[in-house]
Amino acid sequence: MITFLPLGGANEIGASCFYLDIEGTGIILDSGSHPRKIGIASLPQFELLTSRNVDVALISHAHQDHIDSLPYLIQHHPYVRIVTTPQTRAIAELTLHNSANILAEQLSVQSNLRPYTHDEIDLLIQSIEWRAYNEQFTVNGYRHQSDVPIVAQFYDAGHILGSAGIFLNHNGRTIFYTGDINIDHQTLLPGATLPKENIDVLIIECTHGATEDALLPPQAEEINRLVSSANRILAQGGSILIPVFALGKMQEMISLLWKQMASGSLSSVDIYTGGLGRKINRVYDKNRYVVPYNNPEFLIDDIPQKDLYDVEQIEELSRRNCIVLASSGMVIEGTMSFRLAQRWLTDAKSAIFTVGYMDPETPGHRIRYANKGDLIQLTNTSEPQTVRCAIERFRFSAHSKRSGLVSIVQQLAPQTVILVHGESESINWLGHILLEYFPHTKVYSAEIGKHITLFE
Repeated sequence: MITFLPLGGANEIGASCFYLDIEGTGIILDSGSHPRKIGIASLPQFELLTSRNVDVALISHAHQDHIDSLPYLIQHHPYVRIVTTPQTRAIAELTLHNSANILAEQLSVQSNLRPYTHDEIDLLIQSIEWRAYNEQFTVNGYRHQSDVPIVAQFYDAGHILGSAGIFLNHNGRTIFYTGDINIDHQTLLPGATLPKENIDVLIIECTHGATEDALLPPQAEEINRLVSSANRILAQGGSILIPVFALGKMQEMISLLWKQMASGSLSSVDIYTGGLGRKINRVYDKNRYVVPYNNPEFLIDDIPQKDLYDVEQIEELSRRNCIVLASSGMVIEGTMSFRLAQRWLTDAKSAIFTVGYMDPETPGHRIRYANKGDLIQLTNTSEPQTVRCAIERFRFSAHSKRSGLVSIVQQLAPQTVILVHGESESINWLGHILLEYFPHTKVYSAEIGKHITLFE
């Protein structure tokens, strides 16, 4: 028997974690935390694993909502085997230590969850096995009830460096979990690679399920629009703040900006970066020849960058006629991008460019949908302030468009589709269209705690 049980990341984006029982072998697909929540509320519902076999954790990539609860999973199941791509392992060593610092601050007044320590992260990283893209490996558990092994394989998901779709095959019954997937090329990374085998069960993300393709224009069009807006702001002596995720969006945006400056299309000004993102840049550079990469000759570290954290009066950056890339991407309270956004909003010559998805509950979402002259309150406890800067909205997505998601289903032709990693509206739209286009396919909307029997 093969069953599927969501622990998190169902009907929402955050804390992705899914449990598969394949003939007695317990497999965890991702172990993330929820970026908007604190304490136990941010974790997957690990209590649903009580009395279940937990043998292997397969991690699709190193974003917070897919990996950050892994130290807590290990506390409950210390003997679980962990497997990722080598790039995810290298990035996780940086991001999990960074998360440990953040948790130490967030949980200082929380009594329901103990922050994990740097020593625990060191031990965890040492225990992680890695497998390259397309390399087959077995994942049988100690109580595996079949003589036939479970074979796993990672496929390049095209989302960020090291991101993987996870393919599982047991006795000819196949499951493919997309993780976060992008079939379109980005500045640095090519689009995803899909299995050529027949797929019985497809577990697919739905981030852009409710977003019309017209709202996600081709990258070349968005680049031209961004360059035009940036040149206008810089020509009037202003500066530009671009909130970015330290992992993925930072590397894509700085590469995009520099290529436009080098070609003469974009005004050449100082670019400020800093912190975790710069460390991750080096991981990208080190791996550019060992994973699919659009131009392996290109080095992010060769791009002239000024260090954000060397600036004594950080609030003065808005007066420097520069471009600043700062995390967090959703302008979470307490982060550098939040601190800078408060200053930028007061500067009539400058602009904030948002370049990707913003969770509706975050300050970044409030900024993205504000206009000049609006009164904005970044958090429920902060002082309202008038928006004096320009707000420009762009979409450089690392996730497949909804037509791309439909295309994935069409190419893989699964018998069963399980929809995960999306808000309710996204899952509802994609579910309805799949039922219309593929009437003989079973389509499930995942629900936390609700079993789905895949094979008897």
